[in-house]
Amino acid sequence: MEDDELAVQKELADKLIAALTTGGFVLYAQQILPIAGSKDRPYQEVLVRFKEEEEKLLPPGTFFPILEEYRLLPYVDRWVVSHLTQWIMEKRSDKPDWPVPANGINLSGDTLREMTFSDFTAKHVKNARMPEGTFAFEIAWDTALVRIEQLVDLQAQLKPEGCRFTLAGFDGSDASFEFLRAARPDFVKLTYGSVKDIDRALAASEKVETINEKCHAMGIQTIAEYVESVGVLEQLRLIGVDFAQGLAIAPPRQLE
Repeated sequence: MEDDELAVQKELADKLIAALTTGGFVLYAQQILPIAGSKDRPYQEVLVRFKEEEEKLLPPGTFFPILEEYRLLPYVDRWVVSHLTQWIMEKRSDKPDWPVPANGINLSGDTLREMTFSDFTAKHVKNARMPEGTFAFEIAWDTALVRIEQLVDLQAQLKPEGCRFTLAGFDGSDASFEFLRAARPDFVKLTYGSVKDIDRALAASEKVETINEKCHAMGIQTIAEYVESVGVLEQLRLIGVDFAQGLAIAPPRQLE
């Protein structure tokens, strides 16, 4: 039975590898809305989906564990950088005054360990003559904790090229602020648990306000994700959180 399962996984892994060169993946994006009186350029998180997931009505990310197990995520991350760059170049070619959005791009822990990823990305940024801040690489909090040296190295190489960095899953604890001083991101994404009750519970609202003030004092902008109601969105605006993302604003849509 175990051999059968391994054979199925291997077959899926081969299919995923082939999809990187045959159009089997597709890019989606979800709007990230500036809410603190900011006039920032358009901002979106870029998401990658395997077409077969949609064809079989499977939840997004169904094949993610296989990509991770077979160490394929760095190839996917490179594919996203390459295809997003191509999309931007085509948009600008059609309309030179098109406002290039900032793009949040999720990076895996395996990609942080890749020595050549920074050169690969820098080449795309330079060749496309991208405006500063076009790429904002997003790293999960738990990944950053165990890959801090690689993260700092990658920032040292790509921030001078105009890239930005986001840490997702920030809970605002004292220990997390200590880590921020070492990680030095440009943005943090607040956890869902931090913001979900801010329109109904004063203590929750005050906590987010304190977190927001501390982040701003460090020169870090804040993003609330999984914003699912207008009430939460309006409270975030009052608190002064910089950006919001979630179904109350816009669902993910395929890049066109």
